[in-house]
Amino acid sequence: MKKLLPLLSFALLLSATVSAQGIRYGITGGMNVGNYAIESESSSFTSDSRIGFRAGFRMEIGAPFIYDGFYFLGEVLLSSKGSKLTTSIEDTRVSMTSRPYYLEIPLHIGYHYAFKNSSFGIFGSFGPYFGVGLFGTDKVTAGEVSSKPDTFSSDNLKRFDFGLGLRAGVSMFEHYRIYVGYDWGLVNIAQDSEDKVNNRNFYVGAAYMF
Repeated sequence: MKKLLPLLSFALLLSATVSAQGIRYGITGGMNVGNYAIESESSSFTSDSRIGFRAGFRMEIGAPFIYDGFYFLGEVLLSSKGSKLTTSIEDTRVSMTSRPYYLEIPLHIGYHYAFKNSSFGIFGSFGPYFGVGLFGTDKVTAGEVSSKPDTFSSDNLKRFDFGLGLRAGVSMFEHYRIYVGYDWGLVNIAQDSEDKVNNRNFYVGAAYMF
């Protein structure tokens, strides 16, 4: 959490420098299609997508001092990610469904273009995201034996995640946003130093701005 404090302080300072008329709040939610990018020296994994969700609050801060249409975006989300993994260990097929839940904070800079004489617009944004693992339970099956280990145990995944995100969408009637996006995890979240695991996540979402 200490790594997040400077960024949160910067966001608060930034919001204090703009007028209240330039700040809008909203709620957002959508579907995650999570997966892992895996490099392992000890095992060969097959990784498939897992469907999850994202939900939380968002804030948009107008940034006309850059150029008309620019804005800063911040969100606080509960985000369910993960993947479905399969491998073989000594001729035994092992399958695992990883189900981590993160407190996630994307911080983007974006541009919004409103069509003249219309209630519609288009937008795109880019920036980092920061995630802290809250909880999660995996489902592991090895042959006929099943178990449910903690996702963030000492021999599984690290709690901290960081990456870059890209988003694009459509705005409608001032209040509504529909968007798609993709996040590239840059931090190796595997506890085992021999393995490299990075989050990958495609998502579709909607938001209502007050």
